[in-house]
Amino acid sequence: MAKTVFPTEILNTIPIGTGFSKRSGQAMVDVTRISGDSIEVTATCDSLARQVILLTEELVRIRNETSEEVKELPPEVVREPTGWQWFQIWTGRTAVIVLVLILIKRRLNGTKK
Repeated sequence: MAKTVFPTEILNTIPIGTGFSKRSGQAMVDVTRISGDSIEVTATCDSLARQVILLTEELVRIRNETSEEVKELPPEVVREPTGWQWFQIWTGRTAVIVLVLILIKRRLNGTKK
């Protein structure tokens, strides 16, 4: 914690752009006169600034990892037919072949008469 005390008479008499600073350990406060009746007070703490930087870097890292995971497409699921489905497939194929052979036989026998 950094505390500084300025009487208002001093603040009214200092030139614009002039300021005061007070540092206590890692905490620092700056008081600057920026216009005729305005002052700017800025307070910082090195440990908090460091913590903000670390958390910002962590946030960027997590966001990058998350975006990389989203870009990867999930693996395509290929499902093989079950045993019963294979039976139906081969039964249908066999039936078509038999039907074609019967039709060919009828055509050949019909033209020889």
